[in-house]
Formats: sequence, C-alpha cells, structure tokens
Amino acid sequence: MVSNIRAGSSAYLQSMQDTKEKKGVEPTKKSRELDKVETIKEQIKSGEYKFDMNKTAKSILDELI
Repeated sequence: MVSNIRAGSSAYLQSMQDTKEKKGVEPTKKSRELDKVETIKEQIKSGEYKFDMNKTAKSILDELI
C-alpha cells in the first residue's frame, strides 16, 4: 500500500538523507526562478518592493499585440 508523505515529515527527510548517503545522490537545488520569487515575496512583505507601472504596462501591451 502506498501512503502519502508530506515534504516536511521527519520520515521523508530521513529517507532523503539515507538515499543521499547510500547512493551518492545530491538533493535537488532551487532554480534561479524560485530564488527570484522568494526574493520578491520577502521584498513585498517588508515593503521594499517597488512596482514599475510603466514597465508592467509595456509588458502587458507587448503580450496583447
């Protein structure tokens, strides 16, 4: 029977550690896109994010044309 495993569960994390040690598998690295999204999220939360309305409007217009 297959059970659901949550990404944060200790059983899952232990399994990943065992796999890495036994097979020499390295964990997946975050992509640059995810890093950029996380950076923007933090900037929005802290109030540092600056919205460039002209750049956004131009990008939307380019997509519509």
